[in-house]
Amino acid sequence: MKNAIFVIICCIILAVIVVILAPKGKLIAQINKEETNSNTLVIYSPLNEEIIIPIVKEFQETTGIQITYLSAGTVDLLTLLERKGDKPLMDVLWGSSKEFIDSKLEYFQPYQTSYDSKIHKGFKHDRNDWNGFNLLPIVLMYNKKLVSPEEAPKSWEDLLDPKWKGKMVYTDPNNSGSSFMILSTLLSLGKEGNEYNWGNVRKFLNNVDGKIMAKSSEVYNGIANGDFALGLTMEEAAVRLIRNGADVEMVYLEEGTPVITDVIVLMKDAQNLENAKIFIDFVLSDHVQKYMVDYFYLRSIRTDITPPEGLISIEDLNILDSNSADIYRNKDEILHTFDQLLSK
Repeated sequence: MKNAIFVIICCIILAVIVVILAPKGKLIAQINKEETNSNTLVIYSPLNEEIIIPIVKEFQETTGIQITYLSAGTVDLLTLLERKGDKPLMDVLWGSSKEFIDSKLEYFQPYQTSYDSKIHKGFKHDRNDWNGFNLLPIVLMYNKKLVSPEEAPKSWEDLLDPKWKGKMVYTDPNNSGSSFMILSTLLSLGKEGNEYNWGNVRKFLNNVDGKIMAKSSEVYNGIANGDFALGLTMEEAAVRLIRNGADVEMVYLEEGTPVITDVIVLMKDAQNLENAKIFIDFVLSDHVQKYMVDYFYLRSIRTDITPPEGLISIEDLNILDSNSADIYRNKDEILHTFDQLLSK
C-alpha cells in the first residue's frame, strides 16, 4: 500500500461514461440546468463502477451535463486530496464514510439538498457539510459448506477465538474504507480510557493469518467461492450473494453492527458548482434511491424508502457506535501501527 497512491496516480483513467441504465423510470421532477453555463462535472468515487456507470449515464442523458470520473478506494482518494495543494481535483466526492469526511472538512463546503426533509436525521451533518447517500452495515459472512450455522461466530469476541486461525480473510484497511471501519471497531471494543485496544487487533490478525486482500470484493467473492471460510463485509454484498444463490449466510454480531454512512460531498473549490449541486440532488432523488435498493440491495438514506426486502429497518438494527472520530483523525498513525503489526 505504501506505493498504492503512486499506482493510483499513474493508472488514473478519467472516463466519460457511455452506457445505458437498464430500468427507465420517472426522473426527478425538474433539473434546473439553466442555472449554469457549464456543461461538465468531475466526480471522484470509491463506489463500485457497476453502481457509478448507470446512474451517471442517466444523469448525462437527463441534463446534458458530461461527467468525468475517477474510481478508486476511499483511503487513496483522501490521500490524493491531502496531496493536491491548491490544484482543484474534483467537484463532488461521491461515496465515503462520514468519519473520513468529518476528519477532512476543510476540503468541502456545505450544501443543503432539496431533499433535506427526506433524509434520516441521524445520517446527515447538522451543518450540511455532507449529505448521506446510503447506509452500509458491516456483517459477518460465512460459507455454509465450510462453517455450520451452529459454529459460526455470533459476536465480535467470537471472531477472536484462535479456532478461526487460517479461516478468516480481511481487506487491507490502507485501501478500504469499510475495512478501516472494522479496524476502528476492533480498536474501540473493550477500550480502556484513551488507549486503543490493539490487543483485539493482534488476536484478529493472528486469525487472519496473512490473508489480507487488496480489495473488498476479494473478501466476499472469496468466501462465496469457498476460498475462505468467513470474514467481515458489507451487508449489501452479502445480501446480493445470498439472493443470487451463493452458499453463504450473514450474521449481525451481538455487540452491535457498525454502520457506514456513505456520503456525497461538495468540494470547496468546485469548478462546476451548480452542476455539482444538481448531481447531488439527482442521486438523492427517490428515483435513484429506489434503484439502489432494488438493484444493489443498498439501504436508502431517505425516510420514505423501505430497505431491501427481508432486511430489518435501520431503526430496529442494533447499531454499534464506536465513537471513533479520534481514530479517523489519527488515520495515518493508526495505519502505521497496523502495518507494523502485520509485518511481525
